[in-house]
Amino acid sequence: MRSRLVHVGVRATNLTETLRFWRDGLGLTVVQETPDHSDLTDGWHNFRVFQHGGPERPPHVSGMLDYLHIGIRVDDLANAATRLQALGFEIIWDGVDGGQPYDPQSPPSESFKIADPDGIVVDVSANPDQWPGVDLEGKRQP
Repeated sequence: MRSRLVHVGVRATNLTETLRFWRDGLGLTVVQETPDHSDLTDGWHNFRVFQHGGPERPPHVSGMLDYLHIGIRVDDLANAATRLQALGFEIIWDGVDGGQPYDPQSPPSESFKIADPDGIVVDVSANPDQWPGVDLEGKRQP
């Protein structure tokens, strides 16, 4: 049996602000919008962001840093870092594997961690080998 990961969904405290992060900051494409959710894609995966409609949420959804995180690969790391910071999002860590505190005077060279508006940590990398098994160029055999 073969399975493919095709969909991830998260609930946002503020759908508009969360779309600024994923669409404007990280460049995912919005393919569908309703009053209750938006579907974004990288061309391979569906990422649905729902508007949270339940009781008030804690400031950090998971309750502990990096309990839940999502990895995304970008073509231009410096551009992604600059764009996210211009939108008001703060890079919290330089590197994703045992990195170091982020120094705004020295842009990240391979990867960085940043939190979305609900505190979901996102590992941003330009390294095509960052996550084993990911083959966006189709070089590996299934």
